[in-house]
Amino acid sequence: MCGILGGINVRLDEASLEKLRHRGPDQSSLTRDRVGPDVEVCLGQTRLNIVDRHDIDLPVRIGEAAIVFNGEIYNWIELKAELEARGRRFKTKTDTEVALAAYLEWGPACLEKFNGMFALAIWDGHRFFCARDRLGKKPFFYRCRGKTFEFASEVKALGELTFVDNELFEVFEFCPNEHTLYKDVFSLSPGHYLFYDPTRASLLTREYWDIPQLFGERHQNEDEAVEQFIELLRDSVKLRMRADVPVTMFLSGGIDSTIIAMLAGIKEAFTCQFDEFKSTIDEELYAVDFAQRAGIELHVVRPTKEEFLADLPKLAYHLEVPTGSFSVFPLYRLAKACHDANYKVVLSGEGSDELFGGYARNEFLMLPAFDAADPRVASYLPMLRRFEGSDLDRFCRMASRSGLSGAALMKGHLSHLWSDHRSMLDNMCYVETRIFLQPLLQMADRMTMAHSLEGRNPFLDYRLVEFAFTLSDSLRFNGVRGKHVVKAAAERILPKGTLLLQRKVKHGLPTPINIWLRGQASFDRKYWTSLMTAECIKTLQHSGV
Repeated sequence: MCGILGGINVRLDEASLEKLRHRGPDQSSLTRDRVGPDVEVCLGQTRLNIVDRHDIDLPVRIGEAAIVFNGEIYNWIELKAELEARGRRFKTKTDTEVALAAYLEWGPACLEKFNGMFALAIWDGHRFFCARDRLGKKPFFYRCRGKTFEFASEVKALGELTFVDNELFEVFEFCPNEHTLYKDVFSLSPGHYLFYDPTRASLLTREYWDIPQLFGERHQNEDEAVEQFIELLRDSVKLRMRADVPVTMFLSGGIDSTIIAMLAGIKEAFTCQFDEFKSTIDEELYAVDFAQRAGIELHVVRPTKEEFLADLPKLAYHLEVPTGSFSVFPLYRLAKACHDANYKVVLSGEGSDELFGGYARNEFLMLPAFDAADPRVASYLPMLRRFEGSDLDRFCRMASRSGLSGAALMKGHLSHLWSDHRSMLDNMCYVETRIFLQPLLQMADRMTMAHSLEGRNPFLDYRLVEFAFTLSDSLRFNGVRGKHVVKAAAERILPKGTLLLQRKVKHGLPTPINIWLRGQASFDRKYWTSLMTAECIKTLQHSGV
């Protein structure tokens, strides 16, 4: 895991690199190479030593080609063997060198062979090749101005930032795909790569992956689907346990992280419990029960109002762009606890709800009617009573945080992703995975890397993602509950009697920030987003960017 920056004819310097130090405190390098009369290549990297603990020459080079790399390619050992069979030789024991050799061997097609999370930039001697992983777990920002091209893991490293309004941010309360809140700064979209040619001052972007649409037969047999799911997840966990350092776990009181902890054989984990919610939302109860059954040493993090007020500028500094979620604070505190316990790698359960239809708001859309007495319905009742129209209309009304006007704007931005060839459930899972997962991954990346901690997400192995979209609707939503195949797997994997198997309602990672700041428990994301936007602007200005 690392922080990267660089480009053509840029003014990035050691101070720029220092702003990425938290992403890789173990090693750093900044080089400049004059490759033409008016072309200077800059490559910078900070490194967190997880695979191969020894210092290595940075940037990694093969011939005239050089790479800066952020992330992990989990199947690098298998790829290395394949490349060695084709005559390639290696100087390091790192996935970074494998990534560079793979590009030199296969060109952009190498990305289809990578199983991992990454953002990379390769100078091949003539032009830059930059790429981002399929789902956008690792960040990559870039800016072109005249004959300059620059990129970085975080926008603060680029400097000279001007905050601008963005309609998409107003609608979604996060910035999807290529959009940012900074003038002339773009994010490379998930599943995309780009080429920048300095001789022509040209930039070209291409998509290399999307969730495949399956036409025809889908998985119908529950036993077979559950077994395939378990085997895919087991292998995904196994790959993500590859590290030359110990691995820990964010363990909530939910099924997703609990399954992962069970398959990984985790011996130490961290959970979060707010004292303000102890009588109503008790995550600790379920996490402690499972930890005792599985022989896991569990550390309970109990964030406080005083810690939140002290941490707020740090949250904004690392986040850079708000994500509309209060969970940024407990994630920050969980990551700090892992770091303080000397961990560099943590597993977590992001992605399952998006892939397998686990959100209550989407379950409601699948029901023929709703029961106002259902405790899950209470928070959504006003919205449920005004649901009419097309499937996309109904989805946007449920997802909108700005009422009906926001839903109409959201529909305009999502309509090209909604297909008549997919079912309502398939469309919802597709849009959740391709769009609404992005801010969660951004938040997880920023809060873990703020503490030099690498977060890994077994549910987001691309093979599991593609598998999810081969399932019949009944294997995701069985008429009563979403994530049916996941919950069926949990019943096979987890110890008998595990308390969470009887849990009826999962609350995510709630945070009492509204109680602390406004003295009320209502869930007001608009207020939170406005606060965080102002804080992001202020902290970045004070940091000299």
